[in-house]
Amino acid sequence: MRKIVLWMTYVWATTLAGLAMHPYQSIKRMVLNKPILLPVSLSPVIGLIGLFVVGRVGSYIFTLGVIGRELMAMMLGATLIGLLLWQGLLLALVIRFWRAR
Repeated sequence: MRKIVLWMTYVWATTLAGLAMHPYQSIKRMVLNKPILLPVSLSPVIGLIGLFVVGRVGSYIFTLGVIGRELMAMMLGATLIGLLLWQGLLLALVIRFWRAR
């Protein structure tokens, strides 16, 4: 069981690294050759869910002043926009390669 989890972690990490470095080539390989890895392209959605969970938990744990609250809002907002744009890029590439197939 441990070897399977280790192997899955390795495949997930290398695929995410490929998406970060070469999204076009990685999505092309996922759609055309290895469709079982296609759920990895939804990893920004997982990041968004994690972002909202951390935000809710952090709001109960930390009490921030006005400036701290503004800085936190800017950081979380920038992260949200970045993740949404990244997910949009990945989905656009998936749709492009599905239509080309």
